[in-house]
Amino acid sequence: MLNHAMQGVRQLINHNKHPHNATDTNPFGKALDTPDDIVGELTRNAIKLNPLIKRRIIKGFEGVPNTLQLGWAQLPQTQGKAFSIGLFTDTNHFAQIALADNKARVFAGTDPEMDVQELDPRFIFVKEETLTLPDGPRFGHAANGTPKMVRASQGGVVGRMPGGRMMWLASWLKVGNRYTLEQMRANLPEAMRFDLEYRDAIAIAFFAAYMLPQMNGLLVGFGTGNIFRRLNREAPMGAIRRSIRDTMSARSHGMRASGLEDYFADLMREAGALDKDQGLEAVHGAEPLHLYTSSYSGCYFFAWDSTLPFSASLRALNIEGNLNRFAAVSSWLERNARIGRLPTEDTVTRAEAAQIDMALLENPALIALKPDDEFGAILDSRQDDGVQAVMRLVDIASETRRSIAENTKGGTDGVALGREGGSEWVYRQTMSRLLRSMRLPYRFDVDFRCSLKDGNMAIGFTSAGVSMMPSTRYDATRHAWVDMTDAERARMSADYNLRVGLMMAALSFGADPGIQRVSMHIDSIGLEEAVAEQDSAISELMSEALAAFERIRTGDMGVSGSKADPKDGDFHGDPSRPVTPKTADLGADDGDGDDADDSLNSQFEALMKDIVFDEMAFAVPDEASNESTGEEGDSEHSTHDGLDAGLIGYNDFDGDGDDPLSQLRKNPTVRNLVTVTFTRSEFMERLGECGLSDPTGTYRMFGAEMDVDGLGALKPVDAALDLRDSRFSPAGSQEEPELSDAAFDHDTAQLFGCRDMSGLSIQRVDLLQRAVGEFHRIAQDPHLESVAKAKQAMDVINAISDPELTALAPQVTSALIDGKDTPDFSFRVADELDAERIKARDLLFSGQIDQSVELAEAALERMDQLFVSNPGVPRYFNSYAERVIYNRMFATEGERTVLIPDNLFYAHMELADVLAQVKGVKAALPHLNAMVRYAPAYPLSHLKLAVQLARSEDWDPARAACLNALHVALDREDASFAYYRLAYAEWMCDHFDIAAASYIMSEEIAPGRIAMLESELQELIGRAQSQCIPVPTNVPEAMHVLAQAGLPVWPNTRVASLVRKAARVCVDEGMFVPARTLSVAASRMDDEERDGADVVQMQFLRSLNN
Repeated sequence: MLNHAMQGVRQLINHNKHPHNATDTNPFGKALDTPDDIVGELTRNAIKLNPLIKRRIIKGFEGVPNTLQLGWAQLPQTQGKAFSIGLFTDTNHFAQIALADNKARVFAGTDPEMDVQELDPRFIFVKEETLTLPDGPRFGHAANGTPKMVRASQGGVVGRMPGGRMMWLASWLKVGNRYTLEQMRANLPEAMRFDLEYRDAIAIAFFAAYMLPQMNGLLVGFGTGNIFRRLNREAPMGAIRRSIRDTMSARSHGMRASGLEDYFADLMREAGALDKDQGLEAVHGAEPLHLYTSSYSGCYFFAWDSTLPFSASLRALNIEGNLNRFAAVSSWLERNARIGRLPTEDTVTRAEAAQIDMALLENPALIALKPDDEFGAILDSRQDDGVQAVMRLVDIASETRRSIAENTKGGTDGVALGREGGSEWVYRQTMSRLLRSMRLPYRFDVDFRCSLKDGNMAIGFTSAGVSMMPSTRYDATRHAWVDMTDAERARMSADYNLRVGLMMAALSFGADPGIQRVSMHIDSIGLEEAVAEQDSAISELMSEALAAFERIRTGDMGVSGSKADPKDGDFHGDPSRPVTPKTADLGADDGDGDDADDSLNSQFEALMKDIVFDEMAFAVPDEASNESTGEEGDSEHSTHDGLDAGLIGYNDFDGDGDDPLSQLRKNPTVRNLVTVTFTRSEFMERLGECGLSDPTGTYRMFGAEMDVDGLGALKPVDAALDLRDSRFSPAGSQEEPELSDAAFDHDTAQLFGCRDMSGLSIQRVDLLQRAVGEFHRIAQDPHLESVAKAKQAMDVINAISDPELTALAPQVTSALIDGKDTPDFSFRVADELDAERIKARDLLFSGQIDQSVELAEAALERMDQLFVSNPGVPRYFNSYAERVIYNRMFATEGERTVLIPDNLFYAHMELADVLAQVKGVKAALPHLNAMVRYAPAYPLSHLKLAVQLARSEDWDPARAACLNALHVALDREDASFAYYRLAYAEWMCDHFDIAAASYIMSEEIAPGRIAMLESELQELIGRAQSQCIPVPTNVPEAMHVLAQAGLPVWPNTRVASLVRKAARVCVDEGMFVPARTLSVAASRMDDEERDGADVVQMQFLRSLNN
C-alpha cells in the first residue's frame, strides 16, 4: 500500500470522491516535500512493467525532483480503452496516479481497472470547433509562402479546481492524429508542444498545465482565459487586481504570460483600477461596482448599487471602457486563431496588442458587429482605409432584416412580410437589434425614429468624451511608448464619435432600401465640461445623475402617465396587494391628464423586471423642454421609466424629478455637437471611396453643423434637428384610437375585430370629447343642410352609444336644426359618482360602515342601471391590448360596445375589497361579478374573484375563474398567480397531477415571486406519493399534464399569437399608440425571453414614441 509515500496521491483521489472538499489546495505538496522517502516507497510498491508494455517517460518538466520521472504506460488491464498516467522510479517500475480514457478524460486513481462511471473527471480535453487553417508555425512547421490548408479540430484543456469548478487552462489543435498544445503557462520545448500523439498530448498537458502548477499553488489558466474567468466569477475590482497578480506570479516562477495580459495591466493602470479609490473599494466584502455583460454586443458595463462620488463614477467609466478595449483585442486575436492569421494570443506581444487596440479605435467597424474575417492583418499598413469593414455593415444590416422577416412570417400564406423592405415593424426591429449589438468600447445611448413611406430616418446618440480616450500609445516607428497630447486625444475623440455616426448611418441605409435620408445628431452629456469646470455643484449634479441610472435597476421609478399605458399603472400578480390605478383618483375621468409625451410608456414594471441591461444608457436632454407634462407617479411599478425618459431631445417625463436625467437637463454643459443629414446615393458612394478614413471630410461634404475647438475636439452647436419632428414618423402614428377616423381594410378589420380605429377605443372621456368636437365641426359645415347635420350628429351619438351622450341628443339636434352651434357639453356622471365615493369614504373612515356601504351600493346601482338600460354592451378596458383581445374573443357579431367610466369599475373593485373584509365573501360577490362582467379581458377581475371564491371554498367556480384569467393573461406575474390559485383549487378537488403541474408552471413562469409556493408543492407531492398517485415533477411533465387535460399552457395560448400579429400590424399601419401596449404584451409572452423583455425590445418600444 501507499499509505505514507503517496499521501498526495490519496488526497487527490479523496478530492475526486469529494470534489467540493477543498481542505488542501496543494494535494501533492506534502508527498513531494520528501522525495527520498517517495522514491523508496515507490520502489517497493510500484508496478513492474514487462518489456511488451508500451510506455513513455517524458522529460523536460521543470520543478520535478531528479529522482522522479513522469510519463504514461499502456497497462494490459485497460485493454486499450485507457492508459495510465503516473510516476516512474526507473524505466521498468511505474506507479499510476491517474487514468485517461479514450474520450480525453483523466480520472484520479491508482487502480488501472477502476470504474469511472460515477467519477467526475479531474482533467479533460474539450472539443470546441473544427477549423480550416494554413499549415505553418502554429503546427511546428516552417512558414511557407503558399501553405496548404488543413482541417483542424480545436478545443480547450480544462481542469477541476479544488472547489469543484472546472477551469480553462490551455488549448489544443488536432490535425489527423497529431496534437499541438497552445497557450500553456509552462515553458515547454517545441518537442513537448508540437506533433504529439494522443497519449503524449494528454500526459504532457495533465502534468504541465494541471498537476505540477497545482503542486506549486500556481493553477491558473493562460492569458485572457484566466482574466475572463475572474471577471465572470468575482467582484470586478478584486478580479482585475488578482488577474494582474496572477500574471506577475506566473512570470516570477518562470512561467509564460501573454502579451495581452501585459497590455491588460497597462490598460487597468491607465484607468486607475490599481489605485486605491475609497469610492470603489470593497466595504465589508462588498464592492459597489457590479460587472455585467451584454448578451447582444458582448460589451462589459458597470452598475452600482449606491451613490458614488463623481470622481469614482468617472473612474468606473474609464475602467469599463478599457475593459471593453481589452476584450475587443482578445476577440480579434481569437478571430486570427480561427482563420489562421497572426498574431494569436499565444504569440502576441504587448506592443502588438497595443497596436491592435489603437487600430480598433481608429476603425471601430472592424469589430462593431462581429469580427471581419475577410480583413487581412490588422497591423499591415497596406490595408484599405476601412472601406471593406464599413461596407460590410451595410450587408449585415440587409441580412439581419431578411432574417427577422423570415423568422416572423406574418402573412397568412407564409410570406415573409418585409423581407425586401417596406415594413415599419421589420425595420424598427432590425435597427433595434443592430444598434444594441454594436460592440463599442464606450457606453452610449441611442435613439431613432423613422418613416419608411417618406424615406426618412433620424438617429441620435451620445458621444465618448476626451477623458475616455487613451493617454498613451505605442509608436511603431520609434518602438517606444509615448504619451498622447491633449490635442491628439481631442482629435481621436472627435474622429471616434464621427466614425460611430457613419457606422450607424450605414446600418440605417442597409436595413431598408427605401431609406433615402438619414438625419443624425451627436450629443455630449457634459462629463468633460463638469471635469473642466471643477465646480463642486456641477460635480454633485453629475454624481446624482449617474447614480440615478442605478435607480433604473433597483426599481425606484414612477409611472409615466401616458395614455398608451395600462390604466392601473401596469399592476400584475397577487390582486390582494393594493392597486393604484392612474384613473382611480377622484376626478380622474375628466380627461385632463396629459400623456407625458409618451416617454417610453413607463416601460411597465413586469416588462423590465429582472432584465439584464446592455447599457446603463446616458442620454441627452432637450434643454428647451423642461416642464411637467404628466401625472405624478405614485406607483412602485414601472421600474425602468428613466431609461427612455433620458432619450435624446426628450422632455422630463413626469416633472417630479424621478427622471434619471432630470438633473442633467438642468446642466448647462449638455449640448449638441453635430447635426447632419446624409442622402443615400451620395453617402454610399462616399463610403465606398474612403470608408472611415476621413470622417470630418465626410460630414463636411453633407453640410454638417459642427465645429471644433483649438485642440480639435467637437464644440457645441445650435442644433435644428428634433427626432420628434413629424417627418420622422408616419402620418397620424401618434393619434389615439378614440380620436381617429381611420378605416381598416378587410384583413386588418378581421384581425382587430372592428371596422375602424375607433373600435379600439378604451378612453370614454376622449370619445365624448371627440363627439363634442364633431358636433362643432358639423355645425360649421356650410355645405350641409340642417337636417343632414342633425342626421350626422345622431350617427355620431349612436356610434358611441353612451347613455350620458344620448341624453344630450335633443339639445344637439335642436341646435343644428336651428342653424346654431352646439353647446360645449360637460359630462357629469363620473364626477357625480366620485362625489358619492367621497361621501362613502368619509363615512367609512368615521366608523359608519353600514351607512358607507349602503351609500356606495346605491350610487353604483344607479350607475349600473344607467348603462344596463342603454343599448349596447357596457365594458371597461385596462389597455388597448385587452380591447383587441375582447374584440376577437368576447364580442358578439354586430355588438355595440359602450365604454363605462373608469371609476365605475374601480368603485366596484373598492367596494368588493371592503365588503370581503367586513361582511364576508358573499356580500362581495355581486361586485366581483360586476367586475368580471364589465372587464372579461382583464385578468385582475378574474383573479380577485378566484381569491374570494377560494376563501369560501367554492372550488369549481374558483377553478373556472383561474382558467379565465389564464386565457387572457398578458403578463408573467398574472399567469403565475393564476396557476398558483388554480393549483390549490385543483388540489382541493383531488386533481393532484393538475395541481402539481400548476404549481410547477407558476414557479417556472415567474420564479421566486410567491413565497409559499415551494412548501405547498412539496407537501402536495408528499401526499400524492403517500397514496401512490403519480404527479409531474418537472416543467415538461407539467406542460404535458396540462395539455392532456385541455388546460392552457401559458404563454402558448390563443392570445399570444393574436397580440403578436396585432402589434406588428399596428406598427406597419402607423398606429403607434395601441402598438405600444400590444408590443409590450407580445414581448412578455415571448417564451424564449425567460426574464421578460430585453434591451432590443426596449429600443424598439422607444422608436414608437412621439
